[in-house]
Amino acid sequence: MRKYLAALFIAGALATGCGGPLTYKLAASPKAVGADGKLEATIYKDEHETKIVFNVSNLAPASRITPDAKFFVVWGRKDSKANWQRVGNFVYAEDKRNGLFKASFPEVEFDLQVSVEKDDSVQSPSSDIVFSQHVGPA
Repeated sequence: MRKYLAALFIAGALATGCGGPLTYKLAASPKAVGADGKLEATIYKDEHETKIVFNVSNLAPASRITPDAKFFVVWGRKDSKANWQRVGNFVYAEDKRNGLFKASFPEVEFDLQVSVEKDDSVQSPSSDIVFSQHVGPA
């Protein structure tokens, strides 16, 4: 019986620590009118990391948002004083007009944005921002 109670206590503590993913519904900026996003962020405090799954629908191709653009690049930064860090690119299906992004970011609270870029190796985001969201506990 003691082992059973101990197992229940540990399971309860683990469930409380995670708390489930944070979910955000995002509307695109005026640059990509009509696009919608669903962002799930699972925070792992002990690892000081957040796992991100971002699904986007009704998103026009990058070249329709900005001429000659080819990529949707995801950026993150700890706060407004920090520099943007490139997190990765959306996997974009032009025929379905949807995108998917899965990654982790080494913070438990941060700003996230998606920009349209002509080159996917840029060092900072362009001014062509299509999504923006603060991620973290309320």
